[in-house]
Amino acid sequence: MKKIKVRYIIFITIFLILVLNEGNRSLVRRFFEQKKLKADIKHAQYQNNLLKERIYYLENEPSYLERMVRSELNVRAPGEIEYRFSVKE
Repeated sequence: MKKIKVRYIIFITIFLILVLNEGNRSLVRRFFEQKKLKADIKHAQYQNNLLKERIYYLENEPSYLERMVRSELNVRAPGEIEYRFSVKE
């Protein structure tokens, strides 16, 4: 019976030291911050690869450049007619 009480007291003491210790709390905070930063880096690398691919096509594919100008700047060729359709529900 006395062994069990001593084990609980030791366990609770160790638990409180770990939880209330500023060093451990700061370590856990830094772990989660590092995890978030790694995810941000991965997302930035993905975006960078997309932009590199887009630059490649813009430099090497005239049809891609034309399509981007038409879609993003709403440019029409001379004599081209734009049709718009309205959808009624």
